[in-house]
Amino acid sequence: MTLDVRSASVLLECARHGSLGRAAIALNMTQPALTRTLKLVEASYGVQLFERTTRGVVLTVYGEALLPYARLVVSEVANAEDLIRQMRGASRGVVRIGGVASVVPSFIVTAIARMREKHPDVRFQIVEEMEDLLLEGLKSGDIDIAISPEPYADDEITLATPDTLQDDVHVYARPSHPLAGREQVSLEEVAEADWVLPPMGTPIAKEWYRRFHNRGIEPRQPAIASRSIGVIRSAAQIQDLLCWLPEPRMPHEHGSEGLVKIAVPELQWQRSFRIYRRRKGIVPPPASILVQAIRELALPESA
Repeated sequence: MTLDVRSASVLLECARHGSLGRAAIALNMTQPALTRTLKLVEASYGVQLFERTTRGVVLTVYGEALLPYARLVVSEVANAEDLIRQMRGASRGVVRIGGVASVVPSFIVTAIARMREKHPDVRFQIVEEMEDLLLEGLKSGDIDIAISPEPYADDEITLATPDTLQDDVHVYARPSHPLAGREQVSLEEVAEADWVLPPMGTPIAKEWYRRFHNRGIEPRQPAIASRSIGVIRSAAQIQDLLCWLPEPRMPHEHGSEGLVKIAVPELQWQRSFRIYRRRKGIVPPPASILVQAIRELALPESA
């Protein structure tokens, strides 16, 4: 028995509930029918996918390896069903899009607002995550498209469009910060200042350190670390902390409200982003429309 949507659903629900009985209830099946399906799948692969215990079932290493493919099977079948409903006019569709924190307000939310003017019945699910989790979301089928700093070197992921999106990152601080109002500030000076940044190991923190280290400068450790742009912005607004944020792109976007730009030439960074999709399967029509809306927003000359 190959891994079809029925057997994939059985595998997912058994893993989710840790119980054959609860999995059968979730799938509206009898427990004997579910057990037969599970045994057929195990027999077809020649391995045991679950270890039976007195407390339920637990995935084996083989089951763990098969689980991402089961998720993808179920997700693609759902996408196919939704596509047919869209084509028959029974649904307007759902777009599941992911992005790193800086592109959600600057590209994604604004593009969705524009798209909804022409497609008001389309629904949107936005996932804001770091690059590694966006990649996993694409692979598992949890999201349809993702915007992330390039590149994704992965056989399962490809570009949704060849265009490159860009934003500009600058140093910001509150207006009363000692360095505010200066025509230019040196890298050595900001190396001695207090900062609020994403945690070490994140791409933006790595780039921040690289720019100091390339000049042979060891900056002070950031006083506050957070993955949340909202937290970073708030901390810089109420304390004498420097932060490294993308410049707002839209007139209505308050990406640096309450903050002023600090002119540090060595820390002016133009970042590149790409829009990605799964290599296999199709991009739902509403997601393709959103990709075009993002392109028109970011690259008006190509519109």
